[in-house]
Amino acid sequence: MKAKDLLIEVRTEELPPKNLKALRDSFANSITKGLARENLDHSRVLGYATPRRLAIIVEQLASSQADQLVERRGPALAAALDEAGEPRKALLGFAKSCGITNIEELEQRTTEKGTWFYFTENKPGKDVAALMPQIIDQAIKALPIERKMRWGSSRAEFVRPVQSFILMYGDTVIPATLLEHHSGNHTMGHRFMSEGEIAVENAGSYVESLREHHVIVDFEERVESIRAQISAIARSLKSEVVIDEALLEEVASLVEWPFALTGNFDKSFLQVPEEALISAMKEHQRYFHLVDQHGKLLPRFITVSNIESKDPDAVIAGNERVIAPRLSDAAFFFAQDRKSSLESKLPRLGEVVFQNELGTYKSKVERISKLAAIVARMIDADVETAARAGLLCKSDLVSDMVNEFPDLQGLMGGYYATHDGESNDVSKAITEHYLPIQSGGKLPESATGWCVSIADKLDTLTGLFGIGQPPTGSKDPYALRRQTLGVIRICIENNLKLDIKSLLNEAASLHEKDFDVDPVYLYFLDRLEVWYQEQGISGYLFNALRYSHSGICLLSENHAQLKALQEFTSNPEAEGLIGANKRVANILKKADSNDITDVDSSLFETAIEDQLYAGITQTTGKMEVTINFADKLNLLGKLQPIIAQYFEEVLVNCEDLAIRKNRLATLRALRLLFLGTADFSLLQQ
Repeated sequence: MKAKDLLIEVRTEELPPKNLKALRDSFANSITKGLARENLDHSRVLGYATPRRLAIIVEQLASSQADQLVERRGPALAAALDEAGEPRKALLGFAKSCGITNIEELEQRTTEKGTWFYFTENKPGKDVAALMPQIIDQAIKALPIERKMRWGSSRAEFVRPVQSFILMYGDTVIPATLLEHHSGNHTMGHRFMSEGEIAVENAGSYVESLREHHVIVDFEERVESIRAQISAIARSLKSEVVIDEALLEEVASLVEWPFALTGNFDKSFLQVPEEALISAMKEHQRYFHLVDQHGKLLPRFITVSNIESKDPDAVIAGNERVIAPRLSDAAFFFAQDRKSSLESKLPRLGEVVFQNELGTYKSKVERISKLAAIVARMIDADVETAARAGLLCKSDLVSDMVNEFPDLQGLMGGYYATHDGESNDVSKAITEHYLPIQSGGKLPESATGWCVSIADKLDTLTGLFGIGQPPTGSKDPYALRRQTLGVIRICIENNLKLDIKSLLNEAASLHEKDFDVDPVYLYFLDRLEVWYQEQGISGYLFNALRYSHSGICLLSENHAQLKALQEFTSNPEAEGLIGANKRVANILKKADSNDITDVDSSLFETAIEDQLYAGITQTTGKMEVTINFADKLNLLGKLQPIIAQYFEEVLVNCEDLAIRKNRLATLRALRLLFLGTADFSLLQQ
């Protein structure tokens, strides 16, 4: 079968920039799966995307499926023919399902299990033209589109109105209809730097044909072009451009022919907190900001145009005119907000609802303040400072600056706290308490910041679980997963001696309603297990600690225990201990609990029974005065030879009832000894 390249292009009005890459990847993945499903051989599947098109090139796609030998087994001979050799209903029905009327076209085969009727057929493969329309249709339906649009009188629905559709195999157009558009071989180049329709001669020339008309269809190529251009401009200005990868991809999703230009803004704006200026440039205008060698913001920016203008100065001047009012707004808001203190803004928080059933933000900060003080007391931080920071941590939500630039919440609160004369610890804690703002992100650095951050997150967790609104598989509007992982990381990475279950109870008690903390505690442990698995620590290690008698409460201490347990499992004696614990757990699980009494040493029949029980008793005593977890594991490890010998010489489930009960009691004592440290029966070597 001769192979050729296949081209698919869906040309649209401007696609949503923040979803463009996801749309491209989904389209390419779905096409790849469709080709595999239909057994169409091919080389690479390349996905392309610009603001006005999604495209796929399948390299070296076979012209059709390979021919298939279809084989079906029918009824057994005994069930297929009667005593006279005439076909029964089962055989006639099978023949009909195979599309034949003559029974002689079926084949009889004898196997080890008997003789059966078989039908074989050489089924020719379908060609590309017959298969691709359905594959594309299914891929379009699978795109991650939250809201679809309709346009004009069309009943078709897509993320944006569709303008044209290309489906070509080599240089031939495959007839098909997609979203009420018939396939063709024409597209459009750049909106301003190209004129009229472009005829695509063949699938393989698509990328270069569009490049000739000022469209770079390769998303990653546009990203790297922008990166190179803005980096070159920064070097020419002896400065450094701060490249936010998310912003870089968003800008690449807005242009088809990127052309970077630099502009300036008035130095007087640098009196405004630089985070506000950066937010105005990045969020509103999608500009890249520049910093000096010390990381200080410069009064310059880089913008990426979608056109290589003949008069770049006019484009720069236009961008400078656009950003000036934004920065003026930021300066005005900053001045206005400082006219009143964070404390004076507290009553206004009573007008802002946090959650209908959990009250306003004023109620929330009052709870945070109390819980932050409790956390501070536990870790020997300043209680009054933590309480003060917790009370003021959300006041900037009612500021003009945060109303205009929501991403600055916390940051502006820190600036305003400093202006109000609050202590550095309070200001820093307000700035830090939202951290981490993303998975694996930066954590609070100050002790007061830890207290307020933990309090805020646990208040949200207990409240939402308490009203029956935990996260689901697809919805987590309050980012509870991230907030839980934030508490986990703050505790473990800063070695905080905090009892998480106790804290959850404290947090729940501050709400007006009585909340059961067990569901949120179990959720917390589940997220902790996932986090450990991401660190390369298997779930069986975590669960060995989780289901011990001590359980998981002191995260930093449990973290050290987990590391020690992980190291212990690599020791020679670990395999025997793990196997013995599994055996003990299984024996006790099958035994009637009423049969297990206290150990009576007078019923021991062998020396090894005395030795094991003595070992259990002595180790129990030593464990009570041993603090180090690794040392406890080593003490348990010394029992391994005795336990191994015990199982070689002793039959636990013997016929004598009294002796059997006594031996089960010994195993229960052994099991309880190990459970005081970890559930070894859940471990694996």
